[in-house]
Amino acid sequence: MKTIPARLAVTPVLVLLPILAAPSAMAIPTVVSEFNSLYVGVDGTGSKSVSGTETYDFVGLGVRSTDPLLTGNSPFAGNPVGVLDVATGATLNLNYLPGTIGAPIQRPLDNSVLVGNSVGATGTLNVTGGTVNAPMLFAGQADNGRPSTGTVNITAGGQFNATLDSGATGPLPGFPAVNIGRGLGSTGSVTVSGAGSALTAAGGMLSLGREGTATLNVQSGGVVTTGNTVFLSSVSSAGSSSVLVEGAGSRLDAGTSDILVGIATDKSNALTHGTAELNVRDGGEVKGSVYVGAGGTLKGNGLITGNIVNNGGTVLPGNSPGTLHVNGNYSQTGGLLVIEIAGPSIFDMLDVTGSVLLDNVLIRFVFTGGYGPSAGDRFDFVQAASLSLKDLSFEVGGLQDGFLYAVSDSNGMLGLTARSAGVPVPEPESIVLTALGVLMVLMPCRRPVIRRTF
Repeated sequence: MKTIPARLAVTPVLVLLPILAAPSAMAIPTVVSEFNSLYVGVDGTGSKSVSGTETYDFVGLGVRSTDPLLTGNSPFAGNPVGVLDVATGATLNLNYLPGTIGAPIQRPLDNSVLVGNSVGATGTLNVTGGTVNAPMLFAGQADNGRPSTGTVNITAGGQFNATLDSGATGPLPGFPAVNIGRGLGSTGSVTVSGAGSALTAAGGMLSLGREGTATLNVQSGGVVTTGNTVFLSSVSSAGSSSVLVEGAGSRLDAGTSDILVGIATDKSNALTHGTAELNVRDGGEVKGSVYVGAGGTLKGNGLITGNIVNNGGTVLPGNSPGTLHVNGNYSQTGGLLVIEIAGPSIFDMLDVTGSVLLDNVLIRFVFTGGYGPSAGDRFDFVQAASLSLKDLSFEVGGLQDGFLYAVSDSNGMLGLTARSAGVPVPEPESIVLTALGVLMVLMPCRRPVIRRTF
Protein backbone atom coordinates (compact mmCIF):
# COMPACT_ATOMS: atom_id res chain seq x y z
CA MET A 1 0.00 0.00 0.00
CA LYS A 2 1.26 3.45 -0.94
CA THR A 3 1.33 6.27 1.56
CA ILE A 4 0.09 9.56 0.15
CA PRO A 5 1.24 12.58 2.14
CA ALA A 6 -1.54 14.87 3.23
CA ARG A 7 0.73 17.85 3.71
CA LEU A 8 4.38 18.77 3.09
CA ALA A 9 6.41 20.81 5.50
CA VAL A 10 5.81 24.13 3.73
CA THR A 11 3.50 23.58 0.81
CA PRO A 12 0.02 22.08 1.09
CA VAL A 13 -0.41 18.93 -0.99
CA LEU A 14 -3.51 17.51 -2.57
CA VAL A 15 -3.99 14.06 -4.05
CA LEU A 16 -4.31 13.82 -7.84
CA LEU A 17 -6.86 11.20 -8.84
CA PRO A 18 -6.22 8.44 -10.57
CA ILE A 19 -3.43 7.52 -12.97
CA LEU A 20 -4.52 5.01 -15.58
CA ALA A 21 -1.15 3.67 -16.61
CA ALA A 22 0.42 0.96 -14.46
CA PRO A 23 -0.46 2.50 -11.06
CA SER A 24 1.27 -0.32 -9.25
CA ALA A 25 4.57 0.59 -10.85
CA MET A 26 4.82 4.12 -9.49
CA ALA A 27 3.72 6.37 -6.70
CA ILE A 28 0.73 8.62 -7.25
CA PRO A 29 2.10 12.08 -8.02
CA THR A 30 1.18 15.04 -5.88
CA VAL A 31 -0.45 18.34 -6.70
CA VAL A 32 1.65 21.23 -5.46
CA SER A 33 -0.40 24.40 -5.20
CA GLU A 34 2.60 26.63 -5.92
CA PHE A 35 3.26 25.05 -9.29
CA ASN A 36 1.40 23.44 -12.14
CA SER A 37 4.21 22.59 -14.54
CA LEU A 38 6.18 19.71 -15.91
CA TYR A 39 9.89 20.44 -15.67
CA VAL A 40 12.35 18.43 -17.77
CA GLY A 41 15.94 19.33 -16.86
CA VAL A 42 15.99 21.98 -14.13
CA ASP A 43 18.04 21.29 -11.01
CA GLY A 44 18.90 17.61 -10.89
CA THR A 45 18.91 14.44 -12.98
CA GLY A 46 16.02 12.18 -13.88
CA SER A 47 14.30 10.30 -16.67
CA LYS A 48 10.96 8.64 -17.28
CA SER A 49 8.93 6.94 -20.01
CA VAL A 50 5.17 7.37 -20.26
CA SER A 51 3.41 4.30 -21.61
CA GLY A 52 -0.27 4.85 -20.78
CA THR A 53 -2.40 7.83 -19.84
CA GLU A 54 -1.14 10.06 -17.06
CA THR A 55 -2.53 13.36 -15.84
CA TYR A 56 -0.46 15.73 -13.74
CA ASP A 57 -0.74 19.07 -12.06
CA PHE A 58 2.96 19.09 -11.26
CA VAL A 59 5.76 16.67 -12.07
CA GLY A 60 9.47 17.12 -12.64
CA LEU A 61 12.35 15.20 -14.17
CA GLY A 62 15.66 16.58 -13.10
CA VAL A 63 14.00 18.50 -10.25
CA ARG A 64 14.86 18.40 -6.54
CA SER A 65 12.17 16.62 -4.56
CA THR A 66 11.51 13.58 -2.40
CA ASP A 67 8.60 12.42 -4.55
CA PRO A 68 9.56 9.39 -6.68
CA LEU A 69 8.41 11.24 -9.81
CA LEU A 70 10.34 14.36 -8.84
CA THR A 71 13.85 12.97 -8.90
CA GLY A 72 17.10 14.87 -8.75
CA ASN A 73 19.95 16.42 -6.87
CA SER A 74 20.32 19.57 -4.80
CA PRO A 75 19.11 22.81 -6.36
CA PHE A 76 21.28 24.05 -9.22
CA ALA A 77 23.57 21.03 -9.16
CA GLY A 78 26.18 20.85 -11.87
CA ASN A 79 24.91 20.00 -15.37
CA PRO A 80 21.30 19.11 -14.55
CA VAL A 81 19.73 16.68 -17.02
CA GLY A 82 16.15 15.59 -17.55
CA VAL A 83 14.67 13.27 -20.17
CA LEU A 84 11.02 12.46 -20.75
CA ASP A 85 9.83 9.94 -23.36
CA VAL A 86 6.17 9.79 -24.37
CA ALA A 87 5.86 6.60 -26.40
CA THR A 88 3.39 5.40 -29.00
CA GLY A 89 -0.06 5.09 -27.51
CA ALA A 90 0.81 7.14 -24.43
CA THR A 91 -0.94 10.34 -23.39
CA LEU A 92 0.33 12.90 -20.91
CA ASN A 93 -2.00 15.69 -19.78
CA LEU A 94 -0.99 18.79 -17.85
CA ASN A 95 -3.82 20.76 -16.29
CA TYR A 96 -4.21 24.47 -15.76
CA LEU A 97 -3.66 25.65 -12.22
CA PRO A 98 -6.64 27.88 -11.41
CA GLY A 99 -5.80 31.38 -10.32
CA THR A 100 -2.25 31.52 -11.70
CA ILE A 101 -2.91 33.00 -15.11
CA GLY A 102 -5.07 35.95 -15.92
CA ALA A 103 -5.43 39.06 -13.81
CA PRO A 104 -4.32 39.76 -11.19
CA ILE A 105 -1.74 36.91 -11.01
CA GLN A 106 0.41 36.28 -14.10
CA ARG A 107 2.48 33.11 -13.71
CA PRO A 108 2.66 31.43 -17.12
CA LEU A 109 5.55 29.16 -16.10
CA ASP A 110 3.23 27.51 -13.60
CA ASN A 111 1.16 26.07 -16.45
CA SER A 112 3.85 24.82 -18.78
CA VAL A 113 6.02 22.00 -19.99
CA LEU A 114 9.50 23.47 -19.47
CA VAL A 115 12.32 21.64 -21.24
CA GLY A 116 15.51 23.13 -19.78
CA ASN A 117 15.13 25.86 -17.15
CA SER A 118 18.25 26.30 -15.05
CA VAL A 119 21.95 27.21 -15.21
CA GLY A 120 23.60 24.78 -17.62
CA ALA A 121 20.56 22.49 -17.55
CA THR A 122 19.73 20.20 -20.45
CA GLY A 123 16.20 18.95 -20.97
CA THR A 124 14.94 16.58 -23.65
CA LEU A 125 11.34 15.73 -24.45
CA ASN A 126 10.74 12.92 -26.94
CA VAL A 127 7.15 12.60 -28.11
CA THR A 128 7.58 9.43 -30.15
CA GLY A 129 4.12 8.53 -31.33
CA GLY A 130 2.46 9.64 -28.09
CA THR A 131 0.44 12.73 -27.18
CA VAL A 132 1.10 15.63 -24.80
CA ASN A 133 -1.61 18.13 -23.91
CA ALA A 134 -0.49 21.21 -21.96
CA PRO A 135 -1.23 24.94 -21.83
CA MET A 136 2.28 26.02 -22.85
CA LEU A 137 5.63 24.67 -24.07
CA PHE A 138 9.05 26.19 -23.33
CA ALA A 139 12.16 24.73 -24.99
CA GLY A 140 15.24 26.55 -23.71
CA GLN A 141 14.31 29.00 -20.99
CA ALA A 142 16.34 31.28 -18.73
CA ASP A 143 14.09 31.78 -15.75
CA ASN A 144 15.63 34.27 -13.32
CA GLY A 145 18.70 34.61 -15.54
CA ARG A 146 19.50 30.86 -15.60
CA PRO A 147 20.11 29.94 -19.29
CA SER A 148 19.53 26.35 -20.37
CA THR A 149 19.23 24.05 -23.36
CA GLY A 150 15.94 22.44 -24.31
CA THR A 151 15.32 19.90 -27.08
CA VAL A 152 11.92 18.61 -28.18
CA ASN A 153 11.55 15.82 -30.75
CA ILE A 154 8.05 15.08 -32.06
CA THR A 155 8.25 12.06 -34.34
CA ALA A 156 6.50 8.88 -35.48
CA GLY A 157 3.09 10.52 -35.47
CA GLY A 158 3.55 12.19 -32.09
CA GLN A 159 1.35 15.11 -31.07
CA PHE A 160 1.99 18.11 -28.82
CA ASN A 161 -1.07 20.29 -28.24
CA ALA A 162 -0.40 23.68 -26.62
CA THR A 163 -3.85 24.78 -25.49
CA LEU A 164 -3.25 28.37 -24.36
CA ASP A 165 -5.34 31.00 -26.14
CA SER A 166 -2.98 33.91 -26.87
CA GLY A 167 -5.77 36.11 -28.19
CA ALA A 168 -7.33 39.17 -26.64
CA THR A 169 -9.97 37.10 -24.86
CA GLY A 170 -7.50 34.53 -23.54
CA PRO A 171 -6.13 34.38 -19.99
CA LEU A 172 -2.73 35.76 -21.10
CA PRO A 173 -3.37 38.06 -24.07
CA GLY A 174 -0.32 38.25 -26.30
CA PHE A 175 1.65 35.54 -24.49
CA PRO A 176 2.91 32.72 -26.78
CA ALA A 177 1.70 29.17 -26.26
CA VAL A 178 4.98 27.79 -27.68
CA ASN A 179 8.33 29.37 -26.76
CA ILE A 180 11.66 28.22 -28.24
CA GLY A 181 14.91 29.83 -27.07
CA ARG A 182 13.01 32.41 -25.07
CA GLY A 183 15.41 33.45 -22.31
CA LEU A 184 18.65 35.38 -22.73
CA GLY A 185 21.50 32.94 -23.40
CA SER A 186 19.19 29.94 -23.74
CA THR A 187 19.09 27.49 -26.64
CA GLY A 188 15.92 25.78 -27.80
CA SER A 189 15.37 23.27 -30.57
CA VAL A 190 12.15 21.65 -31.74
CA THR A 191 11.90 19.04 -34.50
CA VAL A 192 8.58 17.87 -35.92
CA SER A 193 9.27 15.05 -38.34
CA GLY A 194 7.26 12.38 -40.11
CA ALA A 195 3.73 12.06 -41.44
CA GLY A 196 1.17 12.59 -38.68
CA SER A 197 3.65 14.31 -36.36
CA ALA A 198 2.32 17.67 -35.23
CA LEU A 199 2.89 20.63 -32.93
CA THR A 200 -0.39 22.49 -32.56
CA ALA A 201 -1.27 25.78 -30.89
CA ALA A 202 -4.80 26.21 -32.17
CA GLY A 203 -5.34 29.58 -30.48
CA GLY A 204 -1.79 30.37 -29.53
CA MET A 205 1.25 32.31 -30.67
CA LEU A 206 4.63 30.75 -31.50
CA SER A 207 7.78 32.61 -30.42
CA LEU A 208 11.32 31.70 -31.52
CA GLY A 209 14.56 33.34 -30.40
CA ARG A 210 13.01 36.05 -28.27
CA GLU A 211 16.34 36.60 -26.53
CA GLY A 212 18.04 33.24 -27.02
CA THR A 213 18.83 30.93 -29.94
CA ALA A 214 16.00 28.93 -31.50
CA THR A 215 15.71 26.24 -34.15
CA LEU A 216 12.51 24.75 -35.57
CA ASN A 217 12.73 21.91 -38.10
CA VAL A 218 9.54 20.75 -39.80
CA GLN A 219 10.46 17.79 -41.98
CA SER A 220 9.27 14.68 -43.82
CA GLY A 221 5.57 15.52 -43.59
CA GLY A 222 5.51 17.05 -40.11
CA VAL A 223 3.10 19.93 -39.45
CA VAL A 224 3.23 22.94 -37.12
CA THR A 225 -0.06 24.81 -36.78
CA THR A 226 -0.78 28.05 -34.93
CA GLY A 227 -3.91 30.14 -34.59
CA ASN A 228 -2.02 33.35 -33.99
CA THR A 229 1.23 35.21 -34.79
CA VAL A 230 4.58 33.46 -35.33
CA PHE A 231 7.54 35.54 -34.09
CA LEU A 232 11.08 34.88 -35.34
CA SER A 233 13.46 37.03 -33.26
CA SER A 234 11.10 40.00 -33.18
CA VAL A 235 11.89 41.47 -29.75
CA SER A 236 15.60 41.60 -28.86
CA SER A 237 18.83 42.08 -30.80
CA ALA A 238 20.18 39.11 -28.83
CA GLY A 239 17.65 36.76 -30.42
CA SER A 240 18.53 34.40 -33.25
CA SER A 241 16.20 31.92 -34.91
CA SER A 242 16.14 29.48 -37.80
CA VAL A 243 13.13 27.70 -39.27
CA LEU A 244 13.39 24.93 -41.87
CA VAL A 245 10.27 23.56 -43.55
CA GLU A 246 11.46 20.74 -45.76
CA GLY A 247 9.92 17.91 -47.74
CA ALA A 248 6.60 17.07 -49.31
CA GLY A 249 3.73 17.47 -46.85
CA SER A 250 5.82 19.47 -44.37
CA ARG A 251 4.01 22.64 -43.36
CA LEU A 252 4.23 25.64 -41.07
CA ASP A 253 0.63 26.81 -40.99
CA ALA A 254 -0.29 30.14 -39.39
CA GLY A 255 -3.51 30.39 -41.37
CA THR A 256 -4.32 34.05 -41.93
CA SER A 257 -2.01 35.17 -39.12
CA ASP A 258 1.36 36.90 -39.48
CA ILE A 259 4.83 35.34 -39.58
CA LEU A 260 7.44 37.94 -38.55
CA VAL A 261 10.99 37.13 -39.72
CA GLY A 262 13.68 39.32 -38.15
CA ILE A 263 11.35 42.28 -37.89
CA ALA A 264 9.87 44.06 -34.88
CA THR A 265 6.41 43.36 -33.58
CA ASP A 266 5.10 46.53 -35.23
CA LYS A 267 6.07 44.99 -38.60
CA SER A 268 8.77 47.60 -39.19
CA ASN A 269 12.44 48.00 -38.38
CA ALA A 270 11.73 50.88 -36.01
CA LEU A 271 11.88 48.67 -32.92
CA THR A 272 14.54 46.21 -31.77
CA HIS A 273 14.72 42.80 -33.41
CA GLY A 274 17.23 40.00 -33.85
CA THR A 275 18.27 37.83 -36.79
CA ALA A 276 16.10 35.14 -38.33
CA GLU A 277 15.96 32.79 -41.30
CA LEU A 278 12.92 31.08 -42.81
CA ASN A 279 13.86 28.35 -45.28
CA VAL A 280 11.09 26.50 -47.12
CA ARG A 281 12.28 23.95 -49.64
CA ASP A 282 11.85 20.67 -51.49
CA GLY A 283 8.05 20.54 -51.32
CA GLY A 284 7.63 22.30 -47.96
CA GLU A 285 4.93 24.92 -47.48
CA VAL A 286 4.48 27.98 -45.28
CA LYS A 287 1.00 29.45 -44.82
CA GLY A 288 0.49 32.97 -43.50
CA SER A 289 1.34 36.59 -44.17
CA VAL A 290 5.14 36.73 -44.11
CA TYR A 291 6.90 39.94 -43.03
CA VAL A 292 10.68 40.07 -43.50
CA GLY A 293 12.75 42.74 -41.77
CA ALA A 294 16.33 43.97 -41.83
CA GLY A 295 17.33 41.05 -39.61
CA GLY A 296 15.45 38.49 -41.68
CA THR A 297 16.20 36.14 -44.56
CA LEU A 298 13.64 34.23 -46.62
CA LYS A 299 14.93 31.49 -48.87
CA GLY A 300 14.11 28.22 -50.59
CA ASN A 301 12.36 26.52 -53.48
CA GLY A 302 9.13 25.69 -51.67
CA LEU A 303 5.72 27.37 -51.49
CA ILE A 304 4.54 30.41 -49.54
CA THR A 305 0.75 30.55 -49.40
CA GLY A 306 0.08 34.14 -48.42
CA ASN A 307 1.40 37.62 -49.09
CA ILE A 308 5.05 38.54 -48.53
CA VAL A 309 6.10 42.01 -47.35
CA ASN A 310 9.86 42.49 -47.32
CA ASN A 311 10.87 45.62 -45.44
CA GLY A 312 14.65 45.74 -45.82
CA GLY A 313 15.39 42.02 -45.53
CA THR A 314 17.04 39.46 -47.81
CA VAL A 315 15.26 37.05 -50.15
CA LEU A 316 17.09 34.20 -51.86
CA PRO A 317 14.74 32.26 -54.14
CA GLY A 318 15.70 28.71 -54.96
CA ASN A 319 17.88 26.05 -53.47
CA SER A 320 21.06 26.66 -55.48
CA PRO A 321 19.31 27.43 -57.87
CA GLY A 322 15.52 26.98 -57.98
CA THR A 323 12.13 28.66 -57.81
CA LEU A 324 10.40 30.16 -54.79
CA HIS A 325 6.65 29.95 -55.37
CA VAL A 326 4.38 32.57 -53.82
CA ASN A 327 0.61 32.09 -53.89
CA GLY A 328 -0.19 35.72 -53.13
CA ASN A 329 1.39 39.17 -53.59
CA TYR A 330 5.03 40.13 -53.09
CA SER A 331 6.13 43.60 -51.95
CA GLN A 332 9.72 44.66 -51.19
CA THR A 333 11.00 48.06 -50.09
CA GLY A 334 14.76 48.22 -49.71
CA GLY A 335 16.77 45.15 -48.89
CA LEU A 336 18.34 42.56 -51.13
CA LEU A 337 17.11 40.06 -53.73
CA VAL A 338 19.75 37.47 -54.73
CA ILE A 339 19.47 35.55 -58.02
CA GLU A 340 21.88 32.70 -58.73
CA ILE A 341 22.52 31.69 -62.36
CA ALA A 342 24.26 28.40 -63.15
CA GLY A 343 23.26 27.82 -66.79
CA PRO A 344 20.97 28.86 -69.66
CA SER A 345 17.98 27.21 -67.96
CA ILE A 346 19.35 26.83 -64.44
CA PHE A 347 18.69 29.95 -62.41
CA ASP A 348 16.67 31.28 -59.49
CA MET A 349 13.16 32.58 -59.99
CA LEU A 350 10.57 34.33 -57.88
CA ASP A 351 7.23 32.99 -59.15
CA VAL A 352 4.29 35.05 -57.83
CA THR A 353 0.64 34.45 -58.65
CA GLY A 354 -0.32 38.03 -57.70
CA SER A 355 1.42 41.38 -58.00
CA VAL A 356 5.08 42.25 -57.40
CA LEU A 357 6.26 45.63 -56.10
CA LEU A 358 10.00 46.35 -55.97
CA ASP A 359 11.05 49.75 -54.63
CA ASN A 360 14.67 50.76 -53.92
CA VAL A 361 15.78 47.11 -54.02
CA LEU A 362 19.30 45.89 -54.73
CA ILE A 363 19.21 42.87 -57.05
CA ARG A 364 22.41 40.83 -56.98
CA PHE A 365 23.06 38.36 -59.82
CA VAL A 366 25.55 35.64 -58.90
CA PHE A 367 26.88 33.42 -61.70
CA THR A 368 27.98 30.11 -60.20
CA GLY A 369 29.50 26.77 -61.13
CA GLY A 370 31.93 28.28 -63.63
CA TYR A 371 29.13 29.34 -65.97
CA GLY A 372 29.45 32.38 -68.22
CA PRO A 373 26.54 33.52 -70.40
CA SER A 374 26.68 34.13 -74.13
CA ALA A 375 25.59 37.41 -75.67
CA GLY A 376 21.82 37.40 -76.11
CA ASP A 377 21.06 34.94 -73.29
CA ARG A 378 18.07 36.01 -71.17
CA PHE A 379 17.16 34.96 -67.64
CA ASP A 380 13.61 35.79 -66.47
CA PHE A 381 13.99 35.78 -62.69
CA VAL A 382 10.63 37.29 -61.63
CA GLN A 383 7.24 36.15 -62.90
CA ALA A 384 4.03 37.79 -61.70
CA ALA A 385 0.54 38.85 -62.71
CA SER A 386 1.75 42.46 -62.64
CA LEU A 387 4.98 44.34 -61.92
CA SER A 388 5.63 47.71 -60.29
CA LEU A 389 9.30 48.75 -60.33
CA LYS A 390 11.04 51.80 -58.88
CA ASP A 391 14.65 52.80 -58.17
CA LEU A 392 16.23 49.39 -58.67
CA SER A 393 19.98 48.84 -58.54
CA PHE A 394 22.02 45.85 -59.65
CA GLU A 395 25.23 43.96 -58.91
CA VAL A 396 26.89 41.09 -60.74
CA GLY A 397 29.13 38.50 -59.12
CA GLY A 398 30.99 35.48 -60.47
CA LEU A 399 32.02 37.11 -63.78
CA GLN A 400 35.11 39.07 -64.71
CA ASP A 401 34.91 42.80 -65.33
CA GLY A 402 33.57 43.93 -68.69
CA PHE A 403 30.31 41.97 -68.73
CA LEU A 404 27.50 44.02 -70.27
CA TYR A 405 23.85 43.39 -69.52
CA ALA A 406 20.39 44.93 -69.36
CA VAL A 407 17.43 44.33 -67.04
CA SER A 408 13.94 44.78 -68.48
CA ASP A 409 10.35 43.77 -67.84
CA SER A 410 7.73 42.53 -70.28
CA ASN A 411 4.31 40.95 -69.73
CA GLY A 412 4.87 40.31 -66.03
CA MET A 413 8.40 38.96 -66.52
CA LEU A 414 11.52 40.68 -65.20
CA GLY A 415 14.72 39.42 -66.75
CA LEU A 416 18.42 39.97 -67.32
CA THR A 417 19.73 39.92 -70.90
CA ALA A 418 23.44 39.44 -71.59
CA ARG A 419 24.73 42.01 -74.08
CA SER A 420 28.18 40.50 -74.14
CA ALA A 421 29.70 37.16 -73.28
CA GLY A 422 30.52 36.71 -69.62
CA VAL A 423 33.83 35.26 -68.51
CA PRO A 424 33.55 33.30 -65.25
CA VAL A 425 35.77 34.19 -62.35
CA PRO A 426 37.89 31.09 -61.68
CA GLU A 427 36.75 29.00 -58.74
CA PRO A 428 39.13 29.05 -55.74
CA GLU A 429 40.25 25.51 -56.52
CA SER A 430 41.07 26.50 -60.08
CA ILE A 431 43.05 29.51 -58.87
CA VAL A 432 45.11 27.28 -56.59
CA LEU A 433 45.78 24.74 -59.34
CA THR A 434 46.73 27.48 -61.80
CA ALA A 435 49.07 29.06 -59.29
CA LEU A 436 50.74 25.72 -58.63
CA GLY A 437 51.15 25.17 -62.36
CA VAL A 438 52.78 28.57 -62.82
CA LEU A 439 55.02 27.90 -59.84
CA MET A 440 56.17 24.59 -61.33
CA VAL A 441 56.99 26.30 -64.64
CA LEU A 442 58.98 29.03 -62.93
CA MET A 443 60.98 26.69 -60.70
CA PRO A 444 64.58 26.23 -61.97
CA CYS A 445 65.38 22.81 -63.35
CA ARG A 446 68.29 21.12 -61.62
CA ARG A 447 70.34 18.24 -62.94
CA PRO A 448 70.40 15.20 -60.73
CA VAL A 449 73.57 14.80 -58.71
CA ILE A 450 75.19 11.44 -59.30
CA ARG A 451 77.45 10.28 -56.52
CA ARG A 452 80.01 7.63 -57.23
CA THR A 453 82.11 5.67 -54.82
CA PHE A 454 85.63 4.74 -55.82
